[in-house]
Amino acid sequence: MGRVKLLTILLFFLSTGSSASQIETQIEQFIAQVEHKRLQNTYPDARIHIQVQNKVALNYLPECSHDIHIENQRPDAVNRTTYSISCDTPTWKSYVPVEQNILIEGIKATSPIGRGDRINEQNTGIGEVDLSSLRGHLYTSSNPPYGLIASRNIRINSFITDHVTERPNLVKKGSNVLITAQSNSIVVKMNGVALEDGVKGQQIRVKNTSSGRIIYGKVVSDAEVLVNY
Repeated sequence: MGRVKLLTILLFFLSTGSSASQIETQIEQFIAQVEHKRLQNTYPDARIHIQVQNKVALNYLPECSHDIHIENQRPDAVNRTTYSISCDTPTWKSYVPVEQNILIEGIKATSPIGRGDRINEQNTGIGEVDLSSLRGHLYTSSNPPYGLIASRNIRINSFITDHVTERPNLVKKGSNVLITAQSNSIVVKMNGVALEDGVKGQQIRVKNTSSGRIIYGKVVSDAEVLVNY
């Protein structure tokens, strides 16, 4: 009687293991054929790793007579997500946690960069970082932050995003500027004084030195603002 009981338990665990192996294999195929390709299309230069978590829980699922249905519940996630897995015969549905690592190359500080300091090739380098650890848009070698300034202190080996950078002022308050007024084909130029700091593309107040009139103009260079009529 004891041998029969032992054999029954053994067959149960062998059957359960077979079910888990079947389900795990189909999930791995889904990752390779669907999810990895999808993420690689979104992040073409990234190294991508996808790993199913808590595989032990698969042992408790009945064997499915057909292929299981798998769906990513959070396709926009860059780190943790969940796959729903379901079977038609017998009918059941479950969820498995999945860990994703999307590693891309970006610009990082190779020395401390103080607030207000200019970011350049001398104080930065290239490194690899997991997207989930970042806040903001990461600067890369194809879109470097050179010429921008640090909006806060940047520690060594920190990756640089648009959360820690800002454009430098091209025009300083009190500096002399050329005011270019344009309306269709008519262009008029006059001297003026900037009444506030301004970055490229920003609208600032300027004073016409001849008339004393205060107007708004768009910064186009370190010595010119444009006024459209």
